[in-house]
Amino acid sequence: MIGRTGWLACMGVLLSAHAWAQERTVSTFGDWSVRCEAGPPRNCETAVTLSNAEGRAVAQLVIGRLNSQGPLLAMAHVPLNVHLPGQVRLAIEGAPLALAFQRCVPQGCFAMVEVDEALLRRLRAEPAGARLLFQDATRQEVGLAVSLRGFARAQAALSTQR
Repeated sequence: MIGRTGWLACMGVLLSAHAWAQERTVSTFGDWSVRCEAGPPRNCETAVTLSNAEGRAVAQLVIGRLNSQGPLLAMAHVPLNVHLPGQVRLAIEGAPLALAFQRCVPQGCFAMVEVDEALLRRLRAEPAGARLLFQDATRQEVGLAVSLRGFARAQAALSTQR
């Protein structure tokens, strides 16, 4: 379970704020980006923005650490209009990955799971057809396409940022 300090760090990593805009660098690799906040400590993550069928950005998938000593996490930032007893799932080739909801705040809801090396290898292979799945408040399944184009290059760049 992530404590209060971890959540504050997570919110700082996941949410854009005007005050941080000048202290943040962003590099793009295909559809993925590497975002770093100036430190100390310097904190970097990879992220992709997910759009609905109308092309409107509605969610993000972020791979990063809450702190330099912490585990690597997959974090989904989804809209508030979700069915919380459900799960967020990342459907990729092989078994889908379940992300547990952690918290909802006015900017959206957050779900997380630790990422192991086996999952990173699957993602680095950049399989086609990945999707982020969750239920909206009416229990309708929402599926958002997750492009993995550029993920491997973004992860390689992230490893040089530590």
